[in-house]
Amino acid sequence: MNRLQLIEQLIKEHGLANKGRSRGIVYKRYYLYNELRALHFTLEDIGAMFGGKHYATVLHGLRQHEDLKRYADYTICTNNLKEFLDGKQESYYTIEVPDLKKDVTNARTFAQFKRIQRHVKLGKYDEAPKPSKENWEKVGEYIKNKLPDATFVSE
Repeated sequence: MNRLQLIEQLIKEHGLANKGRSRGIVYKRYYLYNELRALHFTLEDIGAMFGGKHYATVLHGLRQHEDLKRYADYTICTNNLKEFLDGKQESYYTIEVPDLKKDVTNARTFAQFKRIQRHVKLGKYDEAPKPSKENWEKVGEYIKNKLPDATFVSE
């Protein structure tokens, strides 16, 4: 695959042509704007690749890229894209398998335990084997020992 095809693949896989405005999405857009500009694409062509963005939006993104590239969070966010485009990284995605036991062991506050409970309800840990009733009782005892003054609401 040539560099242009890799960029098109990244745009599609990450949904960069959509209207998302989270920091990670915007940083990736800015970085890819710069990569396409280095391939001598016009501002209008770059905007068309990103779902019909206006040329002024692309120009703003290019200027932002120049300003942001000296900051560590921008570099960290775009480093995977750079490695992928340079061929150093085979697959862009790293799949993190959730581990219920590790999350419960590392949880220190009541809010963290509630987050784990919410993730269990949402099915985040469905890939992991479901704990038995005895194990849930052990988890409850562990939580009560860690946070003795916490009140629990039965659901």
